[in-house]
Amino acid sequence: MERKEIRIEDTWDLSGLFADQAQFDTAMEQAKQLLSEITQAQGHITESRESFRQFMDKQEALQRQCENLTVYAQMRADVEPEDPQVQQNLAKSVAFVNQAAAATTFVDQEFIEHQKTVEAYLTEEDCADYRYPMEETFRTIPHRPDAPTEQLLAQMSELFQNPQKTFKAFVPEFKPVMIDGKEEFLNQAIMNQLLHNPDREIRKQAFEHFYEEYRRHQNVFCSTLTGHAQGQVLQAKLHHFSSALEASLFEDGADVPLFHQVLEMANIKYHPAFWRYNELKKKIMKLDDCTSYDLNVPLVQAVDGHYDLDQCFEILDQALAPLGEEYQALLKRARTERWIDYYPHQGKRGGAYSWGTYDSNPFVLTNFTGGYDSLSTLAHELGHSMHSFFSHRANRPLLADYRIFVAEVASTVNEVLLNQYMLQHSDDPKMKASLLYNMLEQLVGTLYRQPMFAQFEAWLHEQLEAGQALSSSDLTDYYYKLNQDYYGPAVTVHELEKYKCYSVPHFYYNFYVYKYTIGMSVALSFASRILKGETEDYLRFLTRGGSCAPIDQLVEAGADPRGEQVYDDAFRYFEETLDQFEKLMQEI
Repeated sequence: MERKEIRIEDTWDLSGLFADQAQFDTAMEQAKQLLSEITQAQGHITESRESFRQFMDKQEALQRQCENLTVYAQMRADVEPEDPQVQQNLAKSVAFVNQAAAATTFVDQEFIEHQKTVEAYLTEEDCADYRYPMEETFRTIPHRPDAPTEQLLAQMSELFQNPQKTFKAFVPEFKPVMIDGKEEFLNQAIMNQLLHNPDREIRKQAFEHFYEEYRRHQNVFCSTLTGHAQGQVLQAKLHHFSSALEASLFEDGADVPLFHQVLEMANIKYHPAFWRYNELKKKIMKLDDCTSYDLNVPLVQAVDGHYDLDQCFEILDQALAPLGEEYQALLKRARTERWIDYYPHQGKRGGAYSWGTYDSNPFVLTNFTGGYDSLSTLAHELGHSMHSFFSHRANRPLLADYRIFVAEVASTVNEVLLNQYMLQHSDDPKMKASLLYNMLEQLVGTLYRQPMFAQFEAWLHEQLEAGQALSSSDLTDYYYKLNQDYYGPAVTVHELEKYKCYSVPHFYYNFYVYKYTIGMSVALSFASRILKGETEDYLRFLTRGGSCAPIDQLVEAGADPRGEQVYDDAFRYFEETLDQFEKLMQEI
């Protein structure tokens, strides 16, 4: 299908940002003028409270305009990649943003040099909006290296990125899988599909052919993974952190005890429930020996009806009704005001996302095909969009954007509410079993799998910080033992499982994965309260944007990730879902 064949009502309307090319070009010139004024202020930013306020407002205006230019250009490119004007706009906007970033590197240093002056300004009410951004800047002072070291680190930035670039660039060639006497091409996506195949021999082939290549190239991947970790360890040391873990947590205002608490909850306190789930899988599949490549076989036949867009929005209206009439009204606006680009077509980017700017609607891109996955994806992305809408409405641009630490909370709340609604309004046991199974798999991926990854990542960095020289066997032996503990006694861990550590891109994301567990735990806590009619704290959370630290937002909303309650609630939800699923499977 080509884009021109799709009804205009089913595509997004970006004209609110720029109605035509002339408006885009005008905005680019305005941004250039703002950048010129900002660079001319160098050395004079804090001369007076008024000069400080004017500078902050101009910097905010520049960032706002840069976001409008780049987001508009990229979103156009995601659906019209062959339009030369679209590609030209994208190249121009990205180049300008890079130019602006390079030209304004003096700003934070100038603030820091005049910290006492700035702090005096911040006591005045007309500077109240700048307090949190300035606090965040000043919080970095103990972790700023001296000027020569900072300059050297800047020059080495490409070197630090090389391990990840090599990892992405090096794609092994996998031995094909024989299916019905024919050779089938194998890559990561196809391997994931084949692990769902009911034919155990096909699953075994796919698994072994795939990870055998990682075994064969283990020294290359050991080099890239340890090289990346060594770079993080070195940067942490030069920025005066006690560890790479502490450095990675600093941006979100998190600390090492929080990280380890997440791992304690998932990997120890509530881990027996996951073992029980694997025992149930083995029993349902009637396997004497359940191994790694058996665990992705669907335990229930997918019962996937077809939903048109009208039906999707009717379901979402009811499923998300506990969030209130305004939330429901915004769902209708998303449809009527064309916030969403629905259907796949030639050249359109795959997947789904929610994106926009302070000055635009919170747009959604999907590749809608009508199944339950499409409905669930729509709920997920609209959760992001509503979070953006409420944050932007409640805050000025400087304080509007929420951090990645809390970014998945609103989207996951919507998914949980949808799942609960579908369970309550279905009379089909098979449909209920399918919904419960999908939820269990999602919970496993966030509540259990990611903390296991985080444990490996923490161990790797700790070994390097202790001065240990690591070989591939050191990494793979530890990862193998970790997986044995992870899956439990019901599962025989395949010998090649140890090389899976080399295929996980998240190990190059610097202790990112534990955030998935926090996001899911907090979302489940919110969803439980919302279904009891307690929505005030959650709706206030949606308005906080970037006005304070993300952990403070959660604490204020009664979902403190530093305490045990949110994790107790989340893992008990997993246990309750598992109980329901097990009982239902006995009845089907």
